[in-house]
Amino acid sequence: MNKFLFITHITPKAKRSDFRQALIDVYFSALNSQSYPDWKVIILGNEEKVEGKFNYFFLGDGTREEKFQATKKLLARPEIKNLFAESDYVIKLDDDDIISPVLLAQLSDFNGDLYYDEFHTFLDSSSGIITQQKRSWLASTCVHKSKHVLTPWNGPGASPVGNLLYTEHSKSWHLFYESKDKVAAQKNNPVYLRVLSPTSITSGAIDGPPKSISDVSIDKYYDYLKSFGDWKAADVKIFSSYLTPISKAWGFFAGKEQEKLPMDLFEIKRNGIFDRLKSIFFVRGNRNLNE
Repeated sequence: MNKFLFITHITPKAKRSDFRQALIDVYFSALNSQSYPDWKVIILGNEEKVEGKFNYFFLGDGTREEKFQATKKLLARPEIKNLFAESDYVIKLDDDDIISPVLLAQLSDFNGDLYYDEFHTFLDSSSGIITQQKRSWLASTCVHKSKHVLTPWNGPGASPVGNLLYTEHSKSWHLFYESKDKVAAQKNNPVYLRVLSPTSITSGAIDGPPKSISDVSIDKYYDYLKSFGDWKAADVKIFSSYLTPISKAWGFFAGKEQEKLPMDLFEIKRNGIFDRLKSIFFVRGNRNLNE
């Protein structure tokens, strides 16, 4: 039976809005809802402690380069090396995203090199719509065989951390796994749900952390959503139980209920989508480290 290790860079408390905290609460809820027992989590953030399956390690704030170097040092700590060594599979998960509640049980006997989403799944928090788009690269959250994630990597997308896990996933992972044993999740049962909101500088925040909708540019956010393709609703029900708390959190943040997206988000043509995606990735940078 496989043992799984999650790794998450959690948003510093000083940078968390109430909305971001609500998304973090959903992140924890989804992890704790796993019926499969053999998993642990490394959380890199503001504190050092162990709470059940959750192992917290301090990662100071600073420049992007400083955080890369601090992460590299943390990965060399015996406690973290032991957590990696005792795991069969590693899953990187952002603190505002939602892991499938049945994923680990489904993969209890999995023996491939990679389990991934061929169709990337997105939730727009302002409308509650879930959509999917097929991508040519691998999403930031995949199930990696543990022996691969710390493999040195100096190819496309490499970072100062120096291993595969901390590369720019859209540039490197599909190359690394090209000739390896990889299995795609079923379209209606994806690995995870990426939650989108206008709370980062890239996606619409005027200044951060935004406390309410008055602190963001909705027009910029809608333009950001266009980079994810046509927002036709997808037939994905596995995350249904998490939609209500996100809807409530949006209501507190926006002062109103979720509402329909503009019609032009349902009529996006393929021409130009990848140019917009390239721009988004350039500005956003590597999501592995907090902004």
